[in-house]
Amino acid sequence: MSETGQEKQEKKEVMKTLRKAREHSIKRASAKLKEQNRIVKAIRERLRDQPATVPEIAAATGVPSSEIMWYVATMKKFGDILEADQDGSYFKYGLAVGGESGVAD
Repeated sequence: MSETGQEKQEKKEVMKTLRKAREHSIKRASAKLKEQNRIVKAIRERLRDQPATVPEIAAATGVPSSEIMWYVATMKKFGDILEADQDGSYFKYGLAVGGESGVAD
């Protein structure tokens, strides 16, 4: 079943109206995603050379430790980073890709 030109135009207008009505929410979500991507990139940059603890990552990125802990937990869950050695009462974390971070597999 193919759509007629009029049906396509109606759908296009409905989508345009929805985007306009949700413009604020879309901008807010886009800004949040951009910030999350920036933080994840900063974490990866810090862990590229050597494993680090959550406080070390927080100091390097300027993001509070409590927030870094959430990102580290999520990245660990999805296999992006691995626990390395323990440094006092903190675990060190390193990148999981191809052994670039020096974390033993």
